Amino acid sequence: MQTEVPHTTFLLTHVCFHFYHVISNITLRKLRHSITDLPESIQWATEAAWILALSYFIAYLETIAISNFPYYEFVDRASMYKVGSLFYAIYFLVSFPMFLRIDEKPGDPWDLPRVAVDALGAAMLVTIILDLWRIFLGPIVPVSDTERCLQPGLPWFSQNFSVAE
Repeated sequence: MQTEVPHTTFLLTHVCFHFYHVISNITLRKLRHSITDLPESIQWATEAAWILALSYFIAYLETIAISNFPYYEFVDRASMYKVGSLFYAIYFLVSFPMFLRIDEKPGDPWDLPRVAVDALGAAMLVTIILDLWRIFLGPIVPVSDTERCLQPGLPWFSQNFSVAE
C-alpha cells in the first residue's frame, strides 16, 4: 500500500512535536514559579488545569491546521474539532508532564535508557487511556453496524480459540 503523504511530512512531525513540548515546558516552568506560594493542592490543580487547557488548545489548532489538507477527511468536522481534539489531547495530557521531567532536576541527569523507559511508559499510558475511551465512550461519530469491526476485542485472540487446537 502506498500513501500519498509527502515524506517530508514525517520529518516535520518531529519538529512540530518538539516545538509543542518546548512551549509546554516553558509555560509550565513559568506557571510553577508564579504559584509557588499557593498551597500544594492548589498548585497541583492549577498545573493540571493548565496542562488540560494547553493540550486541548494544541490539539484543536493542529486539527484545524490539517483540516484542509488533501490527505485528511473528516466524517463530521464539528465533532472532530470539539471531541476529536479532546481525544487527540490525551496524547499531550500524558506527554507534557513526562517531557518536563527529563533533566528537570540539576543533580539528576537522564541517560538514554531512562528516557526510553519513560517514553515507553508514556506510550503505554496513552494506549490505555485511548482504549478506555473506546470501551466506555465509544466512537467520536456514530458508526453504523455495517461499518463496525466484525470481531470485538483484540484481533489476535479468536473467540473460538482453544488450547487443544
